[in-house]
Amino acid sequence: MLGLPLLEQVIHNKWGVYERWCTAHNADPVNCQIATVLDFLQEKLSTGTCPATLRVYVAALSACHAPVDGVPSRTRIPSWDLAIVLEGLVETPFEPLESVSDKLLTLKMFFLMAITSLKRIGDLQALSVVPSCLDFAPGMVKAILHPHPDYLPKVPFSTLHPVIFEAFCPPPFTTPDQERLHRLCPVRALQTYVHRTSQWRKSEQLFVCHGGHNRGAAVTKQTMSHWVRDAIALAYEARGHTSATGIRAHSTRGVASSRALAGGAPLQHVCDAAGWSSPHTFIRFYSLDVHVTLGSHVLESTSQASV
Repeated sequence: MLGLPLLEQVIHNKWGVYERWCTAHNADPVNCQIATVLDFLQEKLSTGTCPATLRVYVAALSACHAPVDGVPSRTRIPSWDLAIVLEGLVETPFEPLESVSDKLLTLKMFFLMAITSLKRIGDLQALSVVPSCLDFAPGMVKAILHPHPDYLPKVPFSTLHPVIFEAFCPPPFTTPDQERLHRLCPVRALQTYVHRTSQWRKSEQLFVCHGGHNRGAAVTKQTMSHWVRDAIALAYEARGHTSATGIRAHSTRGVASSRALAGGAPLQHVCDAAGWSSPHTFIRFYSLDVHVTLGSHVLESTSQASV
C-alpha cells in the first residue's frame, strides 16, 4: 500500500499472507482460535521460513488479531501527544533556558535527550561528563556521548555506540520560527545543563540530582523516570491541557520511534538507534499509531531530530 510508513507495510504484507492462508483453510483470520494461528506458523516453519521472519509474522498477527479469551491486545494509541509536549517546552516555564530553575532545566534537557536518542533509561544513566565520554564539536554543531566504560547494556550482545546529538535549527536565524524551533535543540539544552551543573555536581555521571540534600549526586533510574513524567505534565500544563494519566517514562521510545518512522526514517535506522536487535521487537512492543492524535501535526522537523 503506497503512502504507508514502512512499519505498516510490513504488517500489511504479513497479515495478507495469513489472510490468504485462512481463506484457503476456511478460517476467520481475525477471530480464529490460537490453534489455527499455530497451525499457520508451523506450516511456515516446515516450508523453510526462517525464525526471524516467523517473529515478524507473530508481530503482525498480534497487532491485527482480535483479543483471545478476553485478554485485550496492546493498545497502539499513544497515551500522550508529542506535539503538545514540544510546544510546551519552547515557552514559559521552560524558557528562557539560561535563567530557568535547575529543576526545569533538568526536565527539559532530559526529555529532549530521551526523545531524540530513543535510548533506555539505563543507557542514559550510563552517560558521563568525563572528557573521554563527552565531547562538543566546534560551533556546537553536535554532541558526542559515550557510556561509562564499565557499563553493561541490558542487551548483552548489543554493540555500544556513541550517542550523537545534532544541533537542531542552529543560528543564525532568518525567521522567528527558526529561533523558536532552536529551543528544542538537544545540544543547546545539554551544553546549558553541563555548564550549570559543573558548579555543584558531585558525580561524573551526566545526570545528577537537581535539589535537596542529594543535590549534585548521581541520580537513580527511578528518578529519571519521574523526570520524563514531570516534563510531560508541565508541558501539558503550559499549553493549557490536563496531563494524560498513566504515562510511563518508557513510552518515550515508542512515541519517538513511531514518529520517526512515520516521518520517513528507515526502519533499520530506528532499530539501531534504539538498540533493538530486529524490527520484530519494535513492531511487537513499541509501534504506535501516531496518526490518530495531534501528534500527526507535530513540528515537521521533529522526525529529523528523532534518530
